[in-house]
Amino acid sequence: MARRGSTTRRPRPTTSKCIAAALLAIVVLLVIIVILWLTVRPAKPLLVYVDHAAVTGFNFTSGGGLNGTFDITLRAYNQNKRAAMWYKSVEVGVWYGGTYLAGAVAPGFDLPPLNVKRIDVAAPAVRAALPRGVEATVKKDRSDGKLPVDVHIKGKVRFRYGLVRTRRYKLRASCSPVVVDFSSPSSFDRVNCHVHI
Repeated sequence: MARRGSTTRRPRPTTSKCIAAALLAIVVLLVIIVILWLTVRPAKPLLVYVDHAAVTGFNFTSGGGLNGTFDITLRAYNQNKRAAMWYKSVEVGVWYGGTYLAGAVAPGFDLPPLNVKRIDVAAPAVRAALPRGVEATVKKDRSDGKLPVDVHIKGKVRFRYGLVRTRRYKLRASCSPVVVDFSSPSSFDRVNCHVHI
């Protein structure tokens, strides 16, 4: 009789060993993700200021609409040491109370780490008639020489770490109160914006 070769069988891993290995792999993956997030996330992403605001051609139409252009100068400062920022576009809106007065879209731009970008926006006023109460208070503020408005900024931003880019994040900033001085258009006090990413 021919003798069969002795083969040793490997014992199959038990179900509990498979579950333990899967849980260990998940824990290791979570630790790696947390470490990457803590090293890559922008801790201090962005400061935004309104450096100047003025209005040109400001008057009312016979139908209660507003004419004019709000000239707004924004300053964005990337205070992150590692991450560059890329903006596709930035929407800037001028509001009086809860009423939208003017708006414009600024083109996209790159903002390297520890760098400042000046953004000049010319936001034309909306042609639609303002609500009666708003029209009256805007006229009163205009006659007093100062018009307090809110500037709201929206955009989408990506962070870039070398060759790696993150997904797009929504950027929102609120700047209030931005006081437009009709009597002295060149004088302006910088306004800090509250930024949410």
